Amino acid sequence: MLFLLILSQIGYSQKMDSTIHFLGTLYDANSYKPIKYAHIINIDNNRATISDTLGNFDIKLKPGDSLMITSIGYQEKFYQYTGEWQKVVFENIPLKERIYKISKVEITPWGTYEDFKKRFLNLDIKTPREKVHPLVWEDLPEKPEKIEPVEPGITSPISLIYNIFSKEGKAKRKYQKLQKKEAREKKIQSKFNREIVGNLTGLEGEKLDRFMEFCNFTDEYILNTKKYFILKRVKLKYKQFMKLDSLNSVKLEQK
Repeated sequence: MLFLLILSQIGYSQKMDSTIHFLGTLYDANSYKPIKYAHIINIDNNRATISDTLGNFDIKLKPGDSLMITSIGYQEKFYQYTGEWQKVVFENIPLKERIYKISKVEITPWGTYEDFKKRFLNLDIKTPREKVHPLVWEDLPEKPEKIEPVEPGITSPISLIYNIFSKEGKAKRKYQKLQKKEAREKKIQSKFNREIVGNLTGLEGEKLDRFMEFCNFTDEYILNTKKYFILKRVKLKYKQFMKLDSLNSVKLEQK
């Protein structure tokens, strides 16, 4: 009897430790068409796969694991399996289309640069001498007497002084700094922001703000770490945060 009990406990523990065979289907939330070649990553166990031409994919996971799903033309989606252990799970997952912002396009009648160059060279430009008596031009100089100062070259020593002390040089350096700062902030936001963390954890509002402060990721860490590993750490931090939050709630109730 004791032997059978031990065997049943071992079998039960093996069952609970086993991974789930997750069979998913990705489809467009509006048109219901299958989404092919999407990337599906389990950020909890380092597994990844790609959906086929019918939007189907096959990946192994455990209860509580989160999938990060990305596809060109669709919004990034996080899916967490919260059901109980089963040998095989079938799930249909919709993705919403993503709207991309593009810069304005200027349309000109000249076509390509080569077309513009050809038309420009073939322009019939009339010289002002044609409409003025020839004697008027006799005492007028062909070129301006005063030569305009040429902007210092890059390799010139004067160029260095010019770029350091001139208003134009200072403005240029300031603009370059702003560009670098904007590019840096954009890169940070693409890896770690409220929307990503909220979708991954399910938190929102003030609790989401507290959790992001709890993560305490530095800008350098976010910049130098791949998004996958950042999200994996977010999951770990989330578990710690929820334990502390529950503990604080119990202390408040006791008071």
